[in-house]
Amino acid sequence: MSTIHPTAIIHDGARLGVDVKVGPFCTVGPNVVLGDRVELVSHVVIAGKTEIGDDTIVHPFAVLGAMGQDLKWQEADTMTGLRMGKRNKIREYVTISSGTPASTGTEIGDDCQIMINAHVGHDCKLGNGIVLSNLVQLAGHVEIEDFVIVSGGALVLQFARIGRNAFIGGMSGVGTDVLPYAIYDGTPRAVYRTINRVGLTRHGFTNEDIHAIHTVYAAVFRDDAGTVADRLARIRKEVKNNKYAMDAIDFIENRSKRGIGTAKNVE
Repeated sequence: MSTIHPTAIIHDGARLGVDVKVGPFCTVGPNVVLGDRVELVSHVVIAGKTEIGDDTIVHPFAVLGAMGQDLKWQEADTMTGLRMGKRNKIREYVTISSGTPASTGTEIGDDCQIMINAHVGHDCKLGNGIVLSNLVQLAGHVEIEDFVIVSGGALVLQFARIGRNAFIGGMSGVGTDVLPYAIYDGTPRAVYRTINRVGLTRHGFTNEDIHAIHTVYAAVFRDDAGTVADRLARIRKEVKNNKYAMDAIDFIENRSKRGIGTAKNVE
């Protein structure tokens, strides 16, 4: 049985699953869908065309699904909404904007933790198991793959892509794509540092996997023979039996217009 505090405002048209908890002074808009066992602790605003998956908890003063800050799109009825998966933890003062007509909507997967004062801009696409630490700021159209950790105060530029199992250091300015399985950090602009060995080990990667990925990145950043395309073609034959190394190569070959940046102190 759902529990709705008497000070909460649930607009006509909102759909709530079973055992939902809506705390004091929350507002749930008319086009909102809350899954089973979702909890809005207090003073939460859920707006726009927003769907929140089962077992998600939203802490005080978060605002989810409000109109994005892209000045090209300011017609509320054209917003493409926010869709969030299951078991997410949204902490205090987080803001996550609705998608605009430029995409199918802002999307967040399952089992993510988005910490205090973080912002996810319009039209972002986030995968599963992502951690955005306090004060992380994602501009519009950022894409983040599964199991990425973004440390406190990091800023990510529009249209950047962050590959799976990457780690971004605190206070970093991310102006390029971030390679999967890698550590990037630095101000004013983050650069490639090394393989994310600790994170990969925790996720069950073997030493052979880590070595194969490192072989790819060493070829990109340390080898100065030929173009990057030449080096990738050469290294592809060496690591063709390792799916993670091949994934890294595919990511580089399909990098966005932001590029993959430079490296510092490459091992």
